[in-house]
Amino acid sequence: MRISTRLLCRLLTAAAVASLATPSFAQADLKAAVLKHLATSRDFTLKVANQMPEDSYSFKLTPPQMSFAEQMVHLSQAFQEFLSPLSGNPPKFEKPASLNKPDVLAFMKKSFDGAIEQVSKLTPEQISKSYRTGGGSVTGVDLLLELMDHTTHHRASAEMYLRAKGITPTEYEF
Repeated sequence: MRISTRLLCRLLTAAAVASLATPSFAQADLKAAVLKHLATSRDFTLKVANQMPEDSYSFKLTPPQMSFAEQMVHLSQAFQEFLSPLSGNPPKFEKPASLNKPDVLAFMKKSFDGAIEQVSKLTPEQISKSYRTGGGSVTGVDLLLELMDHTTHHRASAEMYLRAKGITPTEYEF
């Protein structure tokens, strides 16, 4: 197989341009994207949580499932599980003062804001490094993506709780 000089020059140019994009640039872009989406997720998730009437915060779709309040608390506590390997500190699983709506909403906001603050301080090295977790070896990128995915999963579950109560969830925000 013969490669033309023109094609070879294009391939070498593309490789050279790609090599200029250092991991730190990519990590900074990823961090900015995660911060943007975490802030959007915080605002949207708080809207979803606020839609459930206070007297229904103990509502469960089925007996073995978490209550609506427990879903929101679990979603918020998990930030520490995903971010603690990046800092090297053990997770601090705090709890709201109660499972009443005002306490859960305050806890959620505090948890989201804390996660946003932690992510804002991450270095490119922390984001690209590999970490040992209960699920095996993962990178900081993996942990950040898992954090976002976990949040989306439990918020979607919360929306099902709202629908079961006859409440149309707020319009999706991205």
